[in-house]
Amino acid sequence: MVAEKCQKISVSLIARRNIIKTVGRSSDDMATQLLELSHVRLDREKISEIDNLDCLGPVTHLYLQKNQITRIENLEVLPKLKFLTLADNKITKVENLKILTKLQFLDLSDNLVKDFDEGEFPASLIILNLKGNPCTHLVDYKKKLFVALPLLKQLNGQDITREERLQAGCAAVESDSDEESDDQEEEEEKNISVESKQGSLHQHCNDILVRAKIRTLKEEQEHKKRMEELENIRKLHSQELSSKTSSRH
Repeated sequence: MVAEKCQKISVSLIARRNIIKTVGRSSDDMATQLLELSHVRLDREKISEIDNLDCLGPVTHLYLQKNQITRIENLEVLPKLKFLTLADNKITKVENLKILTKLQFLDLSDNLVKDFDEGEFPASLIILNLKGNPCTHLVDYKKKLFVALPLLKQLNGQDITREERLQAGCAAVESDSDEESDDQEEEEEKNISVESKQGSLHQHCNDILVRAKIRTLKEEQEHKKRMEELENIRKLHSQELSSKTSSRH
């Protein structure tokens, strides 16, 4: 049997899965839409590694389940991420997640994690799923997680009780009724029609154009921000000079 060929994340792939009617759009339009995405679906795409997500903007939800991913990496470009599913991949180690300080939902079920350093999980987690990993057979794995993750309310689909926390040696945590965790959205794919396939060279060239436009947009935003800061400094300086001149007279 011939092994299925894996693919890398590309601008074309992200656009095909998450932007309606990509054919005929200019690179400017594509770049703008990519930067506006908050939910990105890349599940079931035979992806082998997490990369090339720097073309995205303030993404909060990322779906990467049912791929061929072996390592958690390159997610620091998505600092606003709240929801991440990596279920049903080939991940062996929990790593490179601490940088995601807003992450509340993490699904790592059905992977190959034998053990873990609990310090690698973001302390912001509210819901965690490790079902189907060898590490769930460790005697003290729940205790390690309860101690390291004080906000955790659900583990492997089960609500964590006050008694379980106390038994693990944790201080009782008052429930915050005002804080609502993100519900896992249905996994049914949107019926986005895939337009006629383009040649790989055309896709590659289009990716380059879109990425260049994204860099330009980001640089323009940074430049505008710096110019506003400089203008504020000039105004303050001018006001100080005016105040000093007035006091002399």
